[in-house]
Amino acid sequence: MSQDIMVVESPINMLEGEALTFSLTWLGAASVTAQASVLYKDRSDYTSTAMSGSSSASGIVQTLETITAQAGDGGKKYVVAIKATVDGNTEIRKLIVNVVKDEAEV
Repeated sequence: MSQDIMVVESPINMLEGEALTFSLTWLGAASVTAQASVLYKDRSDYTSTAMSGSSSASGIVQTLETITAQAGDGGKKYVVAIKATVDGNTEIRKLIVNVVKDEAEV
């Protein structure tokens, strides 16, 4: 397993109001059990505001909770701590989400 803390796709951009569900493939793993992710904004837990649903895993693919970029969060960053049990070890990776306003030039 790679010991990089960031997922390969990080960072990603989302528009305010957009709701996306991401999947993460744990390369090199034999088994994955999903655990709940935590989303932070300004270093504070923002999970209950910007995430819904639950995380799940099938084989080595983990599907995260749905992330909704909140109105008024344009210009902010979300840090998503993605947690799973991978081959018996607790692994945590980070995904950075840049929230962008509709009218912003990225």
